[in-house]
Amino acid sequence: MPAGVYVDMNPGSEHAVTLFVAGERSVALLAMLICLPSAAFAQTDDALEKQPLFPPDSAKQWSAAECTVDSSDAHVKSGRTALHWHVTVDHFAGEPNYPIGWPRINRGMPAGPSRGWSAWDFLHLWVYTETSRATLPKDPAGLILHAPDRESQYHRALTQLKKDAWCEITIPLTEIPRHHDVRLIQFYLSESNYRHQDTLDLFIDDLSLLRYAKPALLEFAAERAVLYADAKSIPVRFQLRGVKADETQELSIELRGGGGVAAQTAVKAGRGEHRILLTLERTLPPGAYDLAARVAGGKEVAAPQVRLVESPWKE
Repeated sequence: MPAGVYVDMNPGSEHAVTLFVAGERSVALLAMLICLPSAAFAQTDDALEKQPLFPPDSAKQWSAAECTVDSSDAHVKSGRTALHWHVTVDHFAGEPNYPIGWPRINRGMPAGPSRGWSAWDFLHLWVYTETSRATLPKDPAGLILHAPDRESQYHRALTQLKKDAWCEITIPLTEIPRHHDVRLIQFYLSESNYRHQDTLDLFIDDLSLLRYAKPALLEFAAERAVLYADAKSIPVRFQLRGVKADETQELSIELRGGGGVAAQTAVKAGRGEHRILLTLERTLPPGAYDLAARVAGGKEVAAPQVRLVESPWKE
């Protein structure tokens, strides 16, 4: 049995369900590091709460190596200024042992609540990119978080940056191990990806944490899109956000087909990632079925269709 909480509700009844509560563990998720704002919060349009990571005009608190960092109003997404990171690539003037180096800026997270991101759902920022090059290299820059130190750092290549354009980056915190203790944030680039004397200017704005302001159901889908019609249950996975760590919300799930409800259940779930088995009390005819769920008081969320096919073991 996976680590977590095991719940067997009304065993043997028509609403029997097995629930594994995985909490904040990281599982395979859809890629969500994107430049399209509308896709970052798929399956919901609920309001989001925001907490800026640093106060405005905080460039003086950042450290720079082989580059410069300051505040600039040349490109701003919110507020009056953005963090301006400038690099002139120099293949000869880096550190003695590494002349082709790693220009970087970083800032430590002060001790206290600002290091703990467990109550939040996403790391978010906007980046505007200017360069002397005709196009950016495949890996123009990267992000590193010490969580809590260099030996256990989180790394993300910022491959989606685009020349002369804003890019919105939204990273689910479930992808960042140990995000309850983040002590340093760093942006860097590898000069080996650039030509000597290339220039790069990144304007970083709205660096913040986001979370859903009310319960929101994400990544809701059947574990398998196709099953045999004699299956006894349908495994379903989902994430529940917008819920405090010590709270639960009631969730209803229905499988619909043939003009009615083919199976249904209700469970109580807490914040995090979950897996349930939706029990089928009878053998259903082959065909396409709709899967839907709703958090109490919220909007219904639809999953991709589930298809039942004739079983090869049918008598």
